[in-house]
Amino acid sequence: MKYKTLIVGLGQVAFGYDINSLNENVVLSHARAFATHPAFVLIGGVDPSEQQCAKFSKIYNCDAGSDLISILKQTAPEVVVIAAPTSQHGKLLKMVLEHVNPLAILCEKPLSYDLEEAQSIVKLCHEHNCLLYVNYLRRTEPGAQEIKRRLKNGRIAKPLKGVVWYTKGLLHNGSHFTNLLEYWLGRVISFKVISVGKTQGSLDSEPDVQLSFADCTVTLLAARKENFSFHEIDLISPNGRLRYQQGGTKITWQQAVPDPLFEGYNVLSQTEEEIPSESERAQWHVADQLAACLNGCTSDLCSGVDALQSLELLTKIRAAS
Repeated sequence: MKYKTLIVGLGQVAFGYDINSLNENVVLSHARAFATHPAFVLIGGVDPSEQQCAKFSKIYNCDAGSDLISILKQTAPEVVVIAAPTSQHGKLLKMVLEHVNPLAILCEKPLSYDLEEAQSIVKLCHEHNCLLYVNYLRRTEPGAQEIKRRLKNGRIAKPLKGVVWYTKGLLHNGSHFTNLLEYWLGRVISFKVISVGKTQGSLDSEPDVQLSFADCTVTLLAARKENFSFHEIDLISPNGRLRYQQGGTKITWQQAVPDPLFEGYNVLSQTEEEIPSESERAQWHVADQLAACLNGCTSDLCSGVDALQSLELLTKIRAAS
């Protein structure tokens, strides 16, 4: 069985990020992921831009238009991907559930800028017996999953201290890394705002903040997006150093070893172990995990409830900034 999939919002993450790549192994958009995964069939797209719809239809050989309600009724999708701007998530999700009964909705992050709206979204999907997932895609990537396994089995020992660098807003991009840390380390117990930082319009900001987990303290720092994008995690363990670099494109582990010169001291090994990352296939892994969910299997996808937990934390941080 193939699940009929409709994409609402035809911007970069929907189908633009890999549009110029001829390498089929590069899967950075929802369109390529759901068009190539054997569990799904891509049946259409929705966007207010006629140009985007025409481009999407030409590339993926399926209908696209601006009338969401009409397309919902015509196609009766079983999976709906909401990739429109965050401010439209609530309105679009409600429209979907008013006119069709999808098995699952995959929504771009963050779920909403408004905590109450996010709560109503989660509640509405529950009432309609519709699975809700939010596209914090890094937690479905095999390299990030290997890190979680190592933290669980002690290969990366605790307690840890770490630093995270992010750009382009706490909610917009910083939430990727707070959510990933929660996936690895559990819930945030407390936080402390170090610096208020700059605002990102009226809905987002870039504070520096210290997060405390049960066995880890992480300092989240905002770099300047006008200079360059910068997304990295550096975790220091009693037995080594984990570096999650270039947004997860490169992941390395340096084991602590005896100092060859000074007896009684340990240093980091000069040899780095590279933990394989498949970040160039990030959206394919999202689709694969969603297929697992629809078939009753366990998954590392971020559920609506988990995403709501992350948003509650970020909302508290912004209120304190």
